[in-house]
Amino acid sequence: MQFAPFAAEQPLASATLALTVVIYIGNLIALGYWARAEARARNGSVIGMFLLLSTGFGLVYYVWLRYVRNDWEPRTEPADRRERVATAYSLAVLLALVAGAFVTPPDPMMQLLALPPLFAVSFVVSYLFVTQEAVDGSGGTTA
Repeated sequence: MQFAPFAAEQPLASATLALTVVIYIGNLIALGYWARAEARARNGSVIGMFLLLSTGFGLVYYVWLRYVRNDWEPRTEPADRRERVATAYSLAVLLALVAGAFVTPPDPMMQLLALPPLFAVSFVVSYLFVTQEAVDGSGGTTA
């Protein structure tokens, strides 16, 4: 399949595929930033943290330990706003891929076309999930 005739015949599909590529590249950048910030805050290895966060199972394990069980080793400094946005971005990509597997037919092209709108919804949900621990009961932010 040649891309140029496909792009001319299906402009919406080619724009969606380009947006999907941008989302994936943005995810690599967000994962790198998040891994660097986590490794610095926990005095760990950046490469080890990146490998943990870049796998789906590792990311789910990390989220389970840090946000659900709150059983991760303490940080030397609290997460800033950029780190929370990078965390939410990476979680949104994973959530969009999982949601796409359930709501779209088992066609890879349809799953790629559904990724941008699912990512937009997932980003809002994951951002609220990540920032919920930063807000205490009185409405103010902690640290």
